[in-house]
Order: sequence, then C-alpha cells, then structure tokens
Amino acid sequence: MKLPLITLAAFAIAPGHSLTPAASQGYTACSGVCSRTAAPTVTGVSVVPATGHADVVIGVQTPVEIQDFTLDAPYRVVVDIKGASLAETPSAYDKVARGGITDVRVSQFSATVVRVVLQLDGSHPYEVQRGNNEVRVSISGGSGGFASWTGLNGHAADAARESARADDDASPSIAPPRSTMTVVSQPSYLPSVQQSTQPRITVTYQDADIRDVIAAFATFAGRTIVTGRDVTGTVTAEIRNQPWDVALRAILQGQGLAASEDPASGIITVDSYANVQARQAFEPLVTQLIPVNYAKADSLVPVVTKLLAKDCVAGGPASAAGAAGSGAATSFGNQTCITRGAVASNPGTNTLIVTETPSRIAGIINYVEALDVRTPQVSIKAKIVFVDRTNIEDLGLSYDLGTQNQFFSTLAPRIDPTTLKPITNADGVPIGLGGGTPVTGNRIALGGNTLSGIADANNRIASPALQLVYSAALGHFSLTSFLDALQEVRLADLQAEPSIVTVDNRQANIQVGQDIPVRVLDLSTQQSGAAGAVQPKATVSFHSVGIILQVTPHITNNHQVLLDVHAENSDAQLAGSDIGYVFNKQSADNRLLVNDGETAVIGGLTVTQVTQSKSGIPVLVDLPLVGKLFGVTQKSEEKRDLLILITPHVIDDGERVRSTRER
Repeated sequence: MKLPLITLAAFAIAPGHSLTPAASQGYTACSGVCSRTAAPTVTGVSVVPATGHADVVIGVQTPVEIQDFTLDAPYRVVVDIKGASLAETPSAYDKVARGGITDVRVSQFSATVVRVVLQLDGSHPYEVQRGNNEVRVSISGGSGGFASWTGLNGHAADAARESARADDDASPSIAPPRSTMTVVSQPSYLPSVQQSTQPRITVTYQDADIRDVIAAFATFAGRTIVTGRDVTGTVTAEIRNQPWDVALRAILQGQGLAASEDPASGIITVDSYANVQARQAFEPLVTQLIPVNYAKADSLVPVVTKLLAKDCVAGGPASAAGAAGSGAATSFGNQTCITRGAVASNPGTNTLIVTETPSRIAGIINYVEALDVRTPQVSIKAKIVFVDRTNIEDLGLSYDLGTQNQFFSTLAPRIDPTTLKPITNADGVPIGLGGGTPVTGNRIALGGNTLSGIADANNRIASPALQLVYSAALGHFSLTSFLDALQEVRLADLQAEPSIVTVDNRQANIQVGQDIPVRVLDLSTQQSGAAGAVQPKATVSFHSVGIILQVTPHITNNHQVLLDVHAENSDAQLAGSDIGYVFNKQSADNRLLVNDGETAVIGGLTVTQVTQSKSGIPVLVDLPLVGKLFGVTQKSEEKRDLLILITPHVIDDGERVRSTRER
C-alpha cells in the first residue's frame, strides 16, 4: 500500500490567538488613531467570514491614516480613512446579517475623508488592523458562516483572499480550528456551500485506500471522522492549496460517499448514500420551536412543510401507508411519498413548531432564519394635479318693435290700455293715465299695414355682465334694442398629495373620499308581495370615489424601486335619468422602475374642448361686419389637465419618516 504524501500548506488563526508581525504580514493592531503618510484611494469594501468572527476588508492603494470610534442607538463602528478618496461610487449593502453586521455604508464624508460605517445588531468587540494594501476590521461575537459581500469594484475581496492565504501560511505551530463540515449530499433546501475558511492542504494520492485518506484528513484537521462499513475503494487525486473540507468533500463525492456531522459532538460520519438514507428513515423524530421575528409564522408553514423528510415507496398510497405509517401522501410518478414530520404555528408568540429528524432539523432552522429577515420599507409620496380652465365669450343684440296695442315680442313690458286709469294733480285736473295690468303673451292686431315685430327679442344671453337698452320712437311704434355681453374665465386647480409607507412587496392603499351605494334591481328574481304586487330582488354595491392611491413596491438589488401604481381622482353625480349615478374618473395604472428618491411622471393628460355658436336673423346675421347686429354669438373654451407624480424613498434602519411639512 502506498502511503499518502501530505504537505501542510496553511493553518488558520485559532480563536483566542493574536496575530504576530510575522503571522499578519505587516498588520499592526491599533485602536484610536493610526498614522501613515500617503494619499490613498479606497478601491473596495468586502465582508468576509473568518473563524469565530466577521472581517470587513477595506482595500486601499497605499498605506493610510485611520481613526475609529463607536456610536450608539443603533450600535455602529465608524472608521475614517483620512486623506483618501473613493475610486468609484459604492454599491448599496444587501441588508443581509453577516456575523453581527447588519449594514455597511461607504461615503466620501469630506473632501479628504472616506467614512465606513458598520452597523451591528448589538455591542460587539472589534479590532482595527492595518496592512500595506488594506484595512481590516474584525467584529467578534458573531457567527462566521455566511456568504461574502463585496462593494465597489471587488478589489477588497481579492485583498481579503490574499490576506487569508497569508494568515494560513503564517504559524503552523498554532492548533487549527475545528471545522464545521456540512453534509456532502445536502438537501436542496440547505444554503449553498460558501467559500471555506479552513486551513488549506496540498496532497497527492496514488491508488491510496479511502480509509487511509480519511484518516490522514482527520489528523490534518484535528477532527474525529468515523467511517461506515461500506466505505471502500481507492483514491487517486492531486490536491493543491485547497481548504481541507472542500478537498475531502470532492474526494467523497467521487467515491459516492456522503459525510454528515453531529451538531452536538462535532463527530463527522462518512458512509454511502444508501446507508445515510436508510439511517435517516429510521431516525426518531424530535420537535423544535423556531421563533420568527419579522415574518408571520403561519405564512411559513406551507413552505417548511414541503421541506420535511419523506419516505417514498413504489406503488399506491395503500402500500406507502403500510410501509411508512401515517402521514400526508404525495404522488411523484409511480412513487408515493409519506411526510414523516409536521409543521404548525402559534400566532400568539409567532413561533413555528417543527417535528423532524435531528439530522434535518438544523437545515430547516437555517432555512427559516434565511427567510426571516427584516423587510425594508418604502415611503411613497404621490401628487395628483387636476387643472380645469374655462373661457366664455358671449355677445348678442336683440330688438323689440311695437305699440301699446300691437306687438309680438315680449322683451319690453306692455300694459293693457283698457285697464289704464286717469291720474290727476292736486287740483283734480287729469294729467295722464296710469296703473293698469301687464299683458302676458304676444299680441298683434290683424288688419292695416302695421309692422308688429322684428328679430328674436327673446333670445338673450343668460346672466350677462353688460346690458345696454336703447329705445327710439318710429311714428306710432317704439323700437327697443338690447345689447348683452359676457366674458367669463374660470380656473379650478385641484392638488392631492397622498403619502404612505409600506414594506417591500406588500400592497399599500390610501383613500380620501366616499363609498357610494348603488342599488341594482334583478328582474329575474321577482316575487309576489303581501298585496300580490311583484317585487324584484335588490342588491346594493358600493363604489369608492375620491383620491385613491394603491402602490406595490419592490426593491431591486441595485437599490431601485419597481412600482405597480394605481392613482385615481374620481367623483359621482346623479344621472339625468333613473339609471343612478355617473362616475367621473381620472386614473392611471402603470408599472415603472424609479431610482431611490427620484420623482417620476406616471400620467399626463390634456383635454381641450372649444364650442362656438351663432344665432340670429337669417341672411342678416351672415353679413360682414354688421352681421353681429342681428344675432347672438357664443364661444366657450374648456381645457383640462391631469398630471400624476410619484416619488419613492427606501427607508434605511433607524431612519425617521418625515412629515409633509418637513419635506
């Protein structure tokens, strides 16, 4: 048997050990102010996992001068890089909690200072270290198992990886940390394997027994690895500078083997896939309470139920029930699977109650924690502008021609001459006629050659602003002319500014108006009443009118906001007939992508209506220049403008929503 050749490439720094100058490759622990002379440029910011803590790596081009301090409510670590500038605009943090870090903000605080603010979920010890091309902030007290995040252009991520390799090469005398090895044949619901931070190994195998290979990895990692009875075979592999857990996982996958770790003892078990599945089938069930912070526990029940372990057998539900006992049966092709565990929720404490095998319960907890994250909020401010402008110009001349006894038009009042009475002075001498009663209607005495009326004296402008009356005597006739003129300008400006705050992917509604009841009679449901009358069935529905805003926001990865918007300005009027109401509505339905804090126009409509009319004496009203003396002209122009604006703003942690007066 050929013995494996193992070359120790690197060890990571164990918790509780401090970095020496040789081990840190130029790092110097510092607190407060660390001085270096240069004019650096910040090229990148990354959050990377480490053993027992999280590291924030700030990439710089030259040595830097830094200053750090903390802030409370919420707890933040602030690192100022003096004399520096940003290489490019930083990207927004994805709001994922990493080792106690909940948010990372990078900005050009002043012309010569770049500020990095690390918001934490509580008070955690931290240490600031300075290297040649980076500044590293280590946050203790959080879990190191998370996916790396990189801002700016990723230079800091490269620096973090090089720094990790340098740390691994530093001090082999320090005991390596214990690895947390996940199941190689992990279920699909488990998070994807993240970049490993375990010590790296360089090794070559040539037809080596698989058990000897596993024993060599156990010695290198300082872990306890137990092999099953079906673990057999030989390994031929050449591994160069790879984390030992990643290398072992690849070797086991090539041999058709799986590895699982006992969360209590940390013992790693290697066995065949068939044995692992068989062992899980007979594994007893345990019940675990999983508290939920942000999401509703009952909303997670259907999702978590699909992740429970299932026993699948060929055939129908009867054979499956006989093989696996009670449970919910689900058919997949020619197989029927029985769910072993169960999921319930307690709305009072917002807790999930999960019954599952111990080997799978940890994966379900990780999945629930990945879903139970703080949902960002969006403040949405809309503005609905409705402008109605109306211009009216009316000009008309009308005439009345007649005598006291003979007239046709009734524009000028007439008195019945038969009802007139003598009027005397103080001496009793008659001086005229008076009194009498007005004549109603049109009167004309037939006979003779009397001209009784001309033009349309009744066609006058309603509520004129100017009225001129001219009267002239033509023999026994009196000619009365009437000039009416009107110019009116109306302006109606309606502005509504609804605003609302909602969480991401949740519809928000705001309404200022009324619910109008509308009664509908159904003639097909006629029934005879007590007196034999036929009475149809009536139903009442309500229609909302007023200022209505419905918005569903979605925050994208690049910190933009995708909006589904319905904005409406409506009212109701009674119809002229018995049909009920007429609903006047100005609305817009749209989907648009808007930057944070940007104002977008989602609707614009302009309606112009011009009405002109002319009435008067035929032929005469059409004469040039003097035609206006024989008729009435009316002109009306109405212009309506509708404009809908919307402005979304993503609310960060701890940010206060400003009122309308403060905006």
